[in-house]
Order: sequence, then structure tokens, then C-alpha cells
Amino acid sequence: MNQTRANQIRGKSLETQLDRLCERVNAMGYHAHKNHPKRLGNGTRVQGEPFDYEILLPNWHACFDAKECHDTKWHMQKKDIIQTENLKHCKNAGCEAFFLIYFFHIKQLVKVDVDEVINVLQQGSKTVGAEKGGEFNIGLIIDKAANELH
Repeated sequence: MNQTRANQIRGKSLETQLDRLCERVNAMGYHAHKNHPKRLGNGTRVQGEPFDYEILLPNWHACFDAKECHDTKWHMQKKDIIQTENLKHCKNAGCEAFFLIYFFHIKQLVKVDVDEVINVLQQGSKTVGAEKGGEFNIGLIIDKAANELH
């Protein structure tokens, strides 16, 4: 996937693209999965997922949550703060932990490290702009996996 295409993934299909990425990583013999919320037998949601995705490669373990933002800034909700805490635990264990946010207004996929989100929260804010992170190309994950095979 070229850089332009990766950065212009439509937010509404971001999780679809990430699900395909997980399938591809798994087909290469590694592991990737999407977490799901806990539900009762009747479908009632009782607990949200700790974060959306985990990808495990020999030299890279990433935990992240995918977000879509139709505004110029991502406005965190209570669940996002809980996910931040969960991601920080992952980072403490040596994983790369971040939020992938698709900003519709700039048509850009941005990776924001969990520590940057924590800094925003410590400053008394709950909004994160694209400038807090950097552009992200999900194709780089496939490149990392392919490089491990050689």
C-alpha cells in the first residue's frame, strides 16, 4: 500500500482495513487480533474492550485503539480514558501502545503515543489534535512482518 493511499483510508473503513491487516499478519504466521466487548447472552454490553487491537511480531508487539474523528480534534470520552490506562499498562510491559486516529478534515491517519495522550490529560484537557502525533502508514506493519520472514 503506498503512503498516499494509507493516509487517505476513510475513517469509516479504518477498522475494516485493520481487520484485513490482522488477517494478513495471521496468514504470514504471526498473530494479530481485535478485542471485543464483553456481552451477556442476550447481547447486552457489560464491559467495553480494553483497546481495539494487538499485533505480535517477533521484534514488535503493538497494542492500540482505532478512532475516527470528524472534528479538528479528538474529544475523549470516559471509555477513552480507561483505554488510555489499559494501553499504558501495555507500554509498561514493553509494548508499543498508541491510538490510531483518522481525522476526516485532513484525510490523515495519525498515530498518537499513549504517553502523549496522558500528557494531554495531565494538562487538564480531553482533546487531542493531529499535531500531537505523526502520520501513520498501516502498510509499515506488513513490511515489519515481511522483514521477519527473510
